[in-house]
Amino acid sequence: MREITPGSILASTQYGYLKVPKKVRTQCPQCRKQGEFALKANFYQIKTGVFSEGTCSVCKKPSTFILMIKENPTNQTKEVTVHVYDPTATNGPLDKIQDNKRISQDLVRSYRSALNVNQSNDHSATAVMTKRVLESLVKNLNAEKAKSQTLSEQFEQLPKNVDLSSPIQTLSQLTRPDSPFFQMLELEKEIDDKTAELLIELLEALIDYLYVVPEKIETIKQKIERNY
Repeated sequence: MREITPGSILASTQYGYLKVPKKVRTQCPQCRKQGEFALKANFYQIKTGVFSEGTCSVCKKPSTFILMIKENPTNQTKEVTVHVYDPTATNGPLDKIQDNKRISQDLVRSYRSALNVNQSNDHSATAVMTKRVLESLVKNLNAEKAKSQTLSEQFEQLPKNVDLSSPIQTLSQLTRPDSPFFQMLELEKEIDDKTAELLIELLEALIDYLYVVPEKIETIKQKIERNY
């Protein structure tokens, strides 16, 4: 299963107090291209979730989606998350980091442990392992410079030790007038199917970096603050 990020939900419909996604954009599990899917489901019959189906706007083949309803016991609100059934989907960040030689095995082990204890519904252990992952993350990126600092202070130091603007600088180099990439954009060079998919992948990564990730972190922060 692969979760559809909030930035990829193109349209929603209101059922009482529940806002339900009805149109999403994501990579099609069938043709692997970016497509739009209009979701069809009987929302009146759902309690915690419902299977839905959407047809890819590119290849016209159907895919299965699952809409999950989560209730917040603190403020009695409900929210819907939507997932697409994709047999080739990864297990999220874990699959991306465990073979990355730049990332310490301590961070990989801590993150794997956090996932495992969360699956076991051990909330206290999840909190402990989340702290350990955060500590391992900033320790590796800040190196020895912030060993004696608090977690908050280490995060404040992070922009000084990690070049967070590097992706934008890379894109700046990529879009120079003499680059093959810029010539593709100006239709001076022909592109094949593989290159076209890479262009879309680049757009997705950039939108995630600039909009989706910052918005998601801010939303999580607000939810945590509301709950407590």
